[in-house]
Amino acid sequence: MKIQPYRSVRVGSRTCESLLIAALGGIAVTVFAGPSQATQYTRFPSPLESVRVVPHEGATFKSRLDQGELYLLKASGAAGSGVGAVDAEYSGHGADVADGVDVGIDVGLKSLRTAPGIRPSRMKWIGGDRESHTYYMIVTGSGGPLSLKLVTPAGRSETAFSDRGAIAVSLYRLSTLPAPLETLQIPVLQKIVPTILTTRKSSVYLLQAIGQARVGGGGLGQGDAEYMDYRADGVGQVDVGDGNTDYGIGVDEADLSKTPHALWWGPWRQDHTYDLLFAGTGKPIQFMFYDVDGGYGDNSPTEALTVKVYALP
Repeated sequence: MKIQPYRSVRVGSRTCESLLIAALGGIAVTVFAGPSQATQYTRFPSPLESVRVVPHEGATFKSRLDQGELYLLKASGAAGSGVGAVDAEYSGHGADVADGVDVGIDVGLKSLRTAPGIRPSRMKWIGGDRESHTYYMIVTGSGGPLSLKLVTPAGRSETAFSDRGAIAVSLYRLSTLPAPLETLQIPVLQKIVPTILTTRKSSVYLLQAIGQARVGGGGLGQGDAEYMDYRADGVGQVDVGDGNTDYGIGVDEADLSKTPHALWWGPWRQDHTYDLLFAGTGKPIQFMFYDVDGGYGDNSPTEALTVKVYALP
């Protein structure tokens, strides 16, 4: 099956993406707004608070994380020196497991999605091994404060890290965000929508998907960035469904048979607003809505989901 990207059409100073759809024996033309970029960069809001995390000592935020709300954590810095250093996710050897220990900052939460037969491990920080020692994580509030601890390789004593730095962790509320770098409309059809933005390999971006559209069931079922075939009250939600297809918006993936996607938008949300972190590749980001092979025929030809791309602090 050949997947065609949108055809760009220049109208004055704007770019639109035109989509030709066969309908009622003729040709219907549906025009989706193309990606739009922010005209002025605005700073990320200040953190709610920041804490310092050192080996063998815990740290707890004073702020209570509201139940069901999404928050961003930013970790910066490293403790120790040389190959013995540890940051939020890696040891000085560039490994996230050292001496048989899963090193880094443990926030007390388990990974939410794992491969079949694999037990959940501690939630991981996003970014890949970085010289800047800056990493990010998205967490969902449970109504209480969040406690952190820095796990170091086995056999590394407290004195080995004495006076050798700490890791700063800042807490941000994701319900308050600056203007996005770019906003895209992703139709619930088999069409690739790329960003105008070319991402930097040195940067991590926040992607936010918003909304739902009519998919499946004769156009009556609903679908959002990660789930499909549910009613208005959320009953019937399916993540991986017919044909072992991982439903929803795929990020930088164009293989319908790949399940699950490398990036996951997270647990079901009644507000249909999801966030994920994306490590830059040096290329634009490509989005496509995934449905079962041959299952796009009953999806809405006019509705779309919104994706916003944000710079992180």
